[in-house]
Amino acid sequence: MSSKVLILRTLKLDDEAAFLRGYEAWQGDDPNWHSFEWKPGMNFGEHLENLQRQARGEGLVPGRVASTMWYGFVGEEIVGRLHLRHALNESLRRRGGHIGYAVAPPFRRGGWAHEMLRQALPMAFAIVGDDLLITCASDNTASRRVIERVGGQLENEIWDEVDEEMICRYWVRRK
Repeated sequence: MSSKVLILRTLKLDDEAAFLRGYEAWQGDDPNWHSFEWKPGMNFGEHLENLQRQARGEGLVPGRVASTMWYGFVGEEIVGRLHLRHALNESLRRRGGHIGYAVAPPFRRGGWAHEMLRQALPMAFAIVGDDLLITCASDNTASRRVIERVGGQLENEIWDEVDEEMICRYWVRRK
């Protein structure tokens, strides 16, 4: 990993420029990995209010659970994000789990996914409890290594009919 320091935190109003640069870093890939909710032209303050409501579990659409979105900042740049679902519904038990993370294409292979997950675990345990489910595609070797490096234990592999791929289901337990 780079000698630069990553800070994992929620967004603040004065992060708009960094957030927009982070969004641009996903061009050529799926920018929904940067944010599920924000779309170009959306008011940033409104976006932050939506994220806060989601963290409180207010006004959720059917099938969604309370969740917190943290972003990994290295200096003034957002290198990735980590999404914590506070509970599991049936869909998340199969695919998605408690934690999903993504690193923007220009910042991959720098150890940032591991660092975001490492920093998130104490906060996630405080919100969710002692057992966290994290899933990834079975052919995503990089993600499997990240999960295993923080202590993830493979429970099983299952077929995901929606994405038509095998999914690895890992549990990370508080030590």
